Amino acid sequence: MNTTDKADIQVPVLIVGGGVAGLSALLCLQQQGITPLLVEKHKGTSIHPRARGFDARTMEIFRELGISGQICEAGKALAPAWGILHASSVAAALEGKKPGKKSGPEKLMKLKGLAGLSPEKGARCTQDLSEPVLVAAAKQRGADVRFNTELESFTQHDDCVIAYIRDRDTREALTVRADYMIAADGAKSGIRETLRAPVTGTGVLGNLLNIYFEADLEFFVKGREFSILLVREPDMYGMLTAINNSNRWVFHLHYDTSAQPEDLSEERLLIILRQVTGLRNIPIRIISVLPWQPTVKVVNDMQHGRIFLAGDAAHVMPPYGGKGASSGIQDVHNLAWKIAAVLNRRAGPALLKTYSAERQPVGLHNALQSGRWADERGLLVKNLAVVTGLVSTALRAGMAEMLGLYKISSRLCMRNIAYIAGLPDYQYTSTAIVNGNTPSQEYRRARALDGTAGTRMPHLPVRHQQLNISTLDLLGKRFVLFTGTDNTDWKQLIAILRLPVTVFSIGAEGDLIPEEKSITATAGIGNDGALLVRPDGFVAWKSKHFSTELESVWKQVMGWNCDLCD
Repeated sequence: MNTTDKADIQVPVLIVGGGVAGLSALLCLQQQGITPLLVEKHKGTSIHPRARGFDARTMEIFRELGISGQICEAGKALAPAWGILHASSVAAALEGKKPGKKSGPEKLMKLKGLAGLSPEKGARCTQDLSEPVLVAAAKQRGADVRFNTELESFTQHDDCVIAYIRDRDTREALTVRADYMIAADGAKSGIRETLRAPVTGTGVLGNLLNIYFEADLEFFVKGREFSILLVREPDMYGMLTAINNSNRWVFHLHYDTSAQPEDLSEERLLIILRQVTGLRNIPIRIISVLPWQPTVKVVNDMQHGRIFLAGDAAHVMPPYGGKGASSGIQDVHNLAWKIAAVLNRRAGPALLKTYSAERQPVGLHNALQSGRWADERGLLVKNLAVVTGLVSTALRAGMAEMLGLYKISSRLCMRNIAYIAGLPDYQYTSTAIVNGNTPSQEYRRARALDGTAGTRMPHLPVRHQQLNISTLDLLGKRFVLFTGTDNTDWKQLIAILRLPVTVFSIGAEGDLIPEEKSITATAGIGNDGALLVRPDGFVAWKSKHFSTELESVWKQVMGWNCDLCD
């Protein structure tokens, strides 16, 4: 097909894949005023409870999209499930354990140094429950979502992507012309394979059976909920995960690929599951059995012309650390505003190159880290807290708080706990970040969320128009310039340059009245200083005092190599 020929459908963006990454891309683009088309080959959202939750940064994004409350509500049954147990069975693990004693992120979030870094914390919600929330929100906002529709093939051109899609029931074929395409088509991405995108990583780590089953254990686990039970027995090596703390569970069984069919028969698996529960008289029904391989595989480049890889299509990783779904959602949140800026002619195409520069190192780091937390058979290591240094760091942070040393506590929290909690402990380096950071494809860890260019904007509780909010609540759709109280010159400069930037002063007499810390203390800027924050919440530029460099900064961030355009 010639690109000048009329296509059946013309859209700015075609999203392939209706999992959490694809659906999040849809919502993020809608937030930017872009109406994409999403196609998904399955008849509906996931029926398997794979990803079981989202980290704090992802919940910040869902908060921005107006759906964090729905996600928490959908996952409320799983919400109490925290903690890793080690025993031969559920019965053995909970024997003698008193109801009510909890461990997990809720304890960590009581550390002021951690709680002060975000208005959100991680949330439990399985994929089969979270995806319908995303679909409902997208459709309510006018989305074009087509399930049971597969991508048959595509061709890429200088000015567009031509895709051929087909309804799997009617067999009706349509031609789609899109300015850009987002490949969110999962770990076995056909688009990634068609592009022959080079990958890196340690590859397959083991062979597991995902056994999804029903067994009513609510009476036994209520008040003693757990997230994971590691079973290390001579005749059984696996990991039980909670799904709803009631009658739905998943057991990941390590198996030898040379096993005979009878070794993995339903009868044999039921015997294994009964051994796992340790409760003889509980009826058990197997819902599904899926073989899977924990794998570390990451593309070297997430952009291929007008096609962008996101989520599992870009970085396959084990579930350990809970970064898989969250990494994909954060990918598309980074990408959506950039595509929108280019489509609306507010930015040059060079801006799109910063997507891979910023997100590929994060995806690679998360994948390698989750791989390190796998044992020799591909299951979670026995003592994750020891491996991560979580316990010792939490103790030291708590001690610092008892002594009133809150700065030290915050630094300790950022060192190890922030990553586990899912706070953005990384610093982007790309041409869309200004302040002397050399663009790099290496993961750079943020020492603090203090307004440094490339880090997520600090969360400051403030009062705005009679409402108590976070500074993060003012982000998402546009660039924002957060300043000290002396911002007259900034406002005049932005008006002269006609930049699409909203200005907020923070201070006792400012637009935003801080509850505790001011932006000058948090970010180390003067009353006439400022932070230029991108729509995705990351600081593009930090200026300690008023500076007319804003014009050249804007050109660099937005990828313009010409005179400033409207």
